[in-house]
Amino acid sequence: MSNKQECTFTSVAPYPKVRQLAYGLKDGDYASICKAAEMMADGIREMAAGRNCVLVPIPNHRGRAVYTKTLANEISRRTGIPTWDILSCRPHMPLHYAKKNDLKPEGIYLKLNLYRQVPEQFTPIVIDNVLDTGYTAGAAIKAVGHPNTMLAVLGYTKNHLTNKNYQFNQLATNMEKKMQEQPSDKKQSAETTKKQVKNKTDTPLEVYQRLKSKHPDALILMRNGDFYRSLNEDAQKISDTLRIPTQKPKSKKDGELIAEFPHHALDVYLPRLIRAGNRVAIADMLELSQKQTTNKTTQQTKNQTQTDTMEKKTEKKRTKAKEVRVDQNETAKVDKTEVKAENKADTKKEDKAVEKTAEQSAGQKVHKPREPQMVTVNGEKVSHGHAFQSNQDPNKWYFTARLDGQQLRPQLMKPEDVAAYQKREIGVEALMQTYYPTKLAKKVTPEEYKADNKLSDGRVIEKMVVYKEHDEQRQDVGKYKLYTQVGEQKMSRTMSKEDLNAYFDRVTTPSKLVEKNFGEQLHLASFYNQFKLEEGVKDVRIAKNYDGDWTVSAKLADDRTTSKAVLSWHDKQALFTQKTATKEQLAARYLNTEIKEMQQEKVSAKQAFSR
Repeated sequence: MSNKQECTFTSVAPYPKVRQLAYGLKDGDYASICKAAEMMADGIREMAAGRNCVLVPIPNHRGRAVYTKTLANEISRRTGIPTWDILSCRPHMPLHYAKKNDLKPEGIYLKLNLYRQVPEQFTPIVIDNVLDTGYTAGAAIKAVGHPNTMLAVLGYTKNHLTNKNYQFNQLATNMEKKMQEQPSDKKQSAETTKKQVKNKTDTPLEVYQRLKSKHPDALILMRNGDFYRSLNEDAQKISDTLRIPTQKPKSKKDGELIAEFPHHALDVYLPRLIRAGNRVAIADMLELSQKQTTNKTTQQTKNQTQTDTMEKKTEKKRTKAKEVRVDQNETAKVDKTEVKAENKADTKKEDKAVEKTAEQSAGQKVHKPREPQMVTVNGEKVSHGHAFQSNQDPNKWYFTARLDGQQLRPQLMKPEDVAAYQKREIGVEALMQTYYPTKLAKKVTPEEYKADNKLSDGRVIEKMVVYKEHDEQRQDVGKYKLYTQVGEQKMSRTMSKEDLNAYFDRVTTPSKLVEKNFGEQLHLASFYNQFKLEEGVKDVRIAKNYDGDWTVSAKLADDRTTSKAVLSWHDKQALFTQKTATKEQLAARYLNTEIKEMQQEKVSAKQAFSR
């Protein structure tokens, strides 16, 4: 791939117009991802017109594609273009963090690796959220190595114009040249290590004051081991914004006040600080000794030489792959011995894929895909549905399938379903209905989802969000929670597996989720309609006890009386204030189980007397 190669790219709108949507993408919000996919789908269809294209998501700073892969999958569902997750990279500092802290992207060595070569008959479309410096896009396009690579993003900065050609990979090559031109002399490396050692003698307070003088309007975050730490007034601001506790240091060298959080929580806390209107400066405190730093520099040089050798090997393989890609007339003239030698030498998946495409172009028969086992209401094809035994526990069986080529997460089967499956008494359709019911249900359109924001009593749902709890101080950390606001009332609770699947599969609406999870708090009549009183009840009584609590009791037909159950605050509001619940419904809610037991005791007593 030449350094002057130009790449066509498309985008939706300038970055200021899609800023909030881009924030939602990075946070992993599924609603934001779906909205971005709908906005990007039209431009990608125009780019892919008349071509066989594949979507290649760009990996994040941790090395793998996460939210970009989800975005590519949603675009694939709308356009029919398959997704190939074939790029990875070494973990590095995020480029937008480096830009905000006045660091040049040239200082970050971004090297992307390619898992699988893209054949010439396929046109790769690189997927990313925002096009800013073009450094990441250039590195991705250079790693793909295809002559017709295109780029699709959600937003772009003022430095780029949509639907224009831009020399992205020129940036990547310039960065690599600068990294190669770095001083490799031992004297220069020793001088740099000495300068670093001098800074190590500084106390945390001195480091903080020096950084604060350079960046007075920014919050200073210093990496200290496994934690990010801030001191003095910045610590108080961070504590108020993130709601994390502060502590007083043991010595005056560490400042007057400390606020710190684990390093793996930076991706969660840093966007919160920036959204609050703060400017953040991040620095790493040097705690290693001089020997450790010298060993580190030598290790870096070794890693650099290893990467250079790996680059040379990949270039040789790419040249071999190009030699294999010949025209139909030339493949007929190649000797069989030469082809066998090349097949023995090139044993990797890239070369096998290229050989298959060459055989297909030569006119050989293409294997027809397997017919789907079933088709859902939404038109999605179910294939490869089967049950398998666990390797660790032979008593456990799992069921899984593929939905439009995407592998579903295996589900633990019930023993009766395992026995029926082995006897061929149950099929894939019944198992899909049992373990993946939301995959088979009819999806709600985006228009229906937005329109259904009113409760059964006419109140409007101001806000509804599904998020993952990241606060380590809470008991439900790591679980998905449902947050809603109706009027001035704000509520949240942990979602069940059923509701979570229904939300992500888009088979439910906000009003149904809110009424199901918060019907009691909202005192809705639809919530109390599910309670029906057992037959044989003569009278229901609501009264106060000696403690001042309101209770409910029931009198049966034989004049026997149940115990008195204390009503909750929400039930009292629904009965007396809102008048959305009846005393019979409350009796059914609290006393149905006891009423059944009393009626069963009477039947058993009659049977015993007759005997």
